[in-house]
Amino acid sequence: MPSPFPGEPPTRETVADLDAATDLTDADHAGVIVFSDGEELTAFVPAWSGQQLYWAIDGRTVLLSTSARSIAKAIGADVNGCFLSASLIDSFPLGASFRISPWNGVSAIAPFEVLHVNQDLATRTAQIPPDVVPTNASDASVDAGIVRLRTALLEATHRRSQGTASITCDISGGVDSGANAYLLRALHVDFTGVRARANSEWNLDDIWAGHIINDLRIPHVDFPPIGSTSFTFDATSGYPDGNVPDTPIMWSDTEGYVRALRDRLRTGPHVHFTGLGGDELFAPLPTLPWSLMRKRGIGAPRMAIRYCLRNRIPLRRGIPGLLSTTPYGEWLSREFHELAAHGTTRKDELAWSGHFAFPSYMSERGKNLALDLPFDPSGIQPLNRDRTVHQALESLLMQASITQQLGDVFSDSGPKWTSPFLDPQVIHAALALPMGMQRHASLNKPMLYKAMRGLMPREIFARATKGEYSSDAYTSISRQKDQMERDLTGGALADLGIIDVNVLREKFSLKLLSSEFLFELQELASIERWARHVC
Repeated sequence: MPSPFPGEPPTRETVADLDAATDLTDADHAGVIVFSDGEELTAFVPAWSGQQLYWAIDGRTVLLSTSARSIAKAIGADVNGCFLSASLIDSFPLGASFRISPWNGVSAIAPFEVLHVNQDLATRTAQIPPDVVPTNASDASVDAGIVRLRTALLEATHRRSQGTASITCDISGGVDSGANAYLLRALHVDFTGVRARANSEWNLDDIWAGHIINDLRIPHVDFPPIGSTSFTFDATSGYPDGNVPDTPIMWSDTEGYVRALRDRLRTGPHVHFTGLGGDELFAPLPTLPWSLMRKRGIGAPRMAIRYCLRNRIPLRRGIPGLLSTTPYGEWLSREFHELAAHGTTRKDELAWSGHFAFPSYMSERGKNLALDLPFDPSGIQPLNRDRTVHQALESLLMQASITQQLGDVFSDSGPKWTSPFLDPQVIHAALALPMGMQRHASLNKPMLYKAMRGLMPREIFARATKGEYSSDAYTSISRQKDQMERDLTGGALADLGIIDVNVLREKFSLKLLSSEFLFELQELASIERWARHVC
């Protein structure tokens, strides 16, 4: 009988011990890892690589790859309408989107999940969530935890800066990119700072970026404002170097800047540091009050009342949200039922994930496709029982996928994109510290400040406000409004019946487009652009 496992993945690591193999789910190695004991095949992709495992069975052959498109080409699959429609929904739960393949006949394995296939080609999946061990709340334990975080940041930066001829670093004026620059300086690494200038000389991000560059006395390269080179509302352009990504890109707002950076610094192999992941690790997430209340013991009722009063939330709505113990799968199933019934879900910042709704232009066919999920939502388990840790892990996985996608799109000519905040050791060290450390009366990201104390000026963490960029979107759409209407109403998604072109035309006819519609257009343009290349 022919072997059921003859298919070779694009990259493969055979591991002799299954326990050792599954430990690697919480790593950042790239490629598919395969283990077979002769009776069963086990396969997965390390979660922090930014890649996912896709699979299909073709006859007696198991096809495994980090590229769903490569499998789709092998079996002659077409684009998955559920994937296209779900991708148009802003804030669609990541726990669901990770499990929807872009192609019919190809299945997706979510991060931290393992695929098992036996000799009869029966399949099952198992989740191996990351083990986040909270630090004891004592002062000594917290101090030791800060030291671990500082060490992890320095080691991650050191590993990423070794063995390359050229290093560049985003310096946007924010805390995260600034921390990267000061970490590189602490390690005595030579690097060049890069920044996209703001439209206004009074933009606070731009001003602080200048302060950081001057303080570090480093060479730097300036680029035009991000809004002036944005691909945010471009639904037809080709991709850099002709590399069509496996999924639509969600960083088209900065694509012009990234292209310019690639072209300006095309001088051989180099690494480019970004601040991706910093917000997820060090800024308070919406569910933080829910998590903190569970650690307050007898002080929890008082905290719950203060939370409702401070945020002007009626007690009858806020208290049940804080007390909620709804499991993740049950919550996810309920939200999809609400979406089907009402076209939107309830707004509850303390829930497992954010509010989501059908976009205003989606057709009935598109709505039905988005709800045609290839799995039972009620059976999905969270990455952590604590909602804030779960949210952080999900969002960090998305940031890792962006970094990986940048590398895929610019694989022929661009730098290696990296961020120390996406290093598994940094992630574990940060998430282990008490969550209350994410809040401070006068400092932004106080946990990161404590880890960077002595390496980075306190003033950068004490900024009162961030730069303002809302005008960039209006400037960009004003240049492309008429062309964009023609592209979208006569595009691939319209041909597939996923969008209602009459609603789109009505929206575009308004003299002033609402901010909500602008956000919808950003995702619509990105999905339309990708669909034109693959449909």
